[in-house]
Amino acid sequence: MRSPFYQHPSRMPWRATPFSAGLILISALVALLSDTGANRAFVTPLVMAPNVEFFMAEPWRLLTPALLHFSWPHWIFNALWMFAVGRLIEWRSAGVWVAVVLVSAAAGNLAQLVFGGTIWFGGLSGVVYGVLGYTALWDRLRSDVYAVPSVYLGLCLGFLAVGFTGLDRMLGMNLANFAHLGGLLGGLVVAIVHVGIERITRKKLWT
Repeated sequence: MRSPFYQHPSRMPWRATPFSAGLILISALVALLSDTGANRAFVTPLVMAPNVEFFMAEPWRLLTPALLHFSWPHWIFNALWMFAVGRLIEWRSAGVWVAVVLVSAAAGNLAQLVFGGTIWFGGLSGVVYGVLGYTALWDRLRSDVYAVPSVYLGLCLGFLAVGFTGLDRMLGMNLANFAHLGGLLGGLVVAIVHVGIERITRKKLWT
């Protein structure tokens, strides 16, 4: 089966993937208005809530850290991944795209809060890991729909592993490694649930 990945994303009109376009543009606008994190007055309402009481009062904080980027190279890196891979999911199913983005963002942000011990982090990297995890597991369990080159996932997993060695801090990068891991796990969970639902649906159609 021919993979959408090899039909280069640049050939897809943006109107075919409005959610991806919107997410990329909104995150760029947030980076601009926040001066890539320097404007604390703008950033503070968007960072993770430190406790349950905050979550109850301001539930958007579960997701909004994904929109924050603290450097333009960080934003460009994530935007390119969402352009190259994220749009493929939306091109096939906007509903699945929404599920992957929301679950991976929430899972990544919660993981970083609980295990990373800080509310000061941000970026779409957790969502990127979720997108890669979803496409990789879907192709393995269901069919070769996306066929994103395995080297891409390998590079990101290697980057994740390096982050947990502490080398990132030695290099002054201070990565949100738990957000990456949480996002990856979130994408894998969505793939498992999606495959399960599709199999149950198909079974009912044939019985």
